[in-house]
Amino acid sequence: MVRGSMHEIVLTEHDAGQRLDRYLRKLLAAVPLGAIFRHLRGGAIRVDGKKAEGSLRLVAGMCVSLRLPAADLPTVDASARPVASAASNSSTRDMRRTPHTPRIVHRDDDVMVVVKPAGMASQPGTGQDHDLTRWVLSRPYGVRSATFKPAPVHRLDRGTSGLVAIGLSPLGLRGLAAAFREDHAMKVYIAIVHGVPVPARGSIDAPLLQYDDAPTRSPKVVVDPAGKPARTDYEVVTSGRSRSQLRLTLHTGRLHQIRAHLAHLGHPIVGDRRYGSPADVGRDVFLLHATELAFPHPRTGEMLVCKAPPPSIFAPQLAGD
Repeated sequence: MVRGSMHEIVLTEHDAGQRLDRYLRKLLAAVPLGAIFRHLRGGAIRVDGKKAEGSLRLVAGMCVSLRLPAADLPTVDASARPVASAASNSSTRDMRRTPHTPRIVHRDDDVMVVVKPAGMASQPGTGQDHDLTRWVLSRPYGVRSATFKPAPVHRLDRGTSGLVAIGLSPLGLRGLAAAFREDHAMKVYIAIVHGVPVPARGSIDAPLLQYDDAPTRSPKVVVDPAGKPARTDYEVVTSGRSRSQLRLTLHTGRLHQIRAHLAHLGHPIVGDRRYGSPADVGRDVFLLHATELAFPHPRTGEMLVCKAPPPSIFAPQLAGD
């Protein structure tokens, strides 16, 4: 006899189309896969009151019933709870009050594009009181279900400002992830660097190797033949005596790619002390900005192009140089 508390979930259109076993792996993230299949075979997990195979394709309106041990149910409850309720905690209230919050430049049912300010991390981490992921969850946008919540599909370093794409629906997140994974997304950056590169236009095609245990103020990524292929195109937009503004286009998406490539070129980004800049322009800030982002819209396939000029801190960096 199956014992435990009963929990029922009525599926929406956002849950439809996926296999039952894959749905359950997301819903019961803390439960081993083998245990999930045992629950299915034993009848502790049912669909519309009947035993079901893991290969069952889900349809909106189906009712998934779970009679599970109490130790497993908190996972379900935490997943099903409306994420917007997290806005009631103090850290989220503090995050909403800060003037350095993201600015929305595009939003529809599937996709949102925001300008992340420099100094804001993309994801939660040690010692961080606010980040883009939690900001997204604090907003009343997008689909919320037991197995889905809106999320950024790519990252910008904490010190980098600029455009970030966010999936607001399962279709949106899947489509964006595929576009970035398959290099169908175009990313253009603006940077203020030390010195003036010669020639004024070129391509940095150099493999990058990542060191996970690098000290805080040492490069985490370096050019190394043993690394992964990486290519960054650059063009000098304007220059002074000791600094220049570059337009950069990424052809790969490696961690710290622009920062490591420009340091290798001998022209580190102003304020990027980890990669050799002697200047400091503010805590957790350096002068790199994601200024253009383009990708095929997950629902229509049409190219969505977003642009955002660099923040005001960039303007005086060449003045009087």
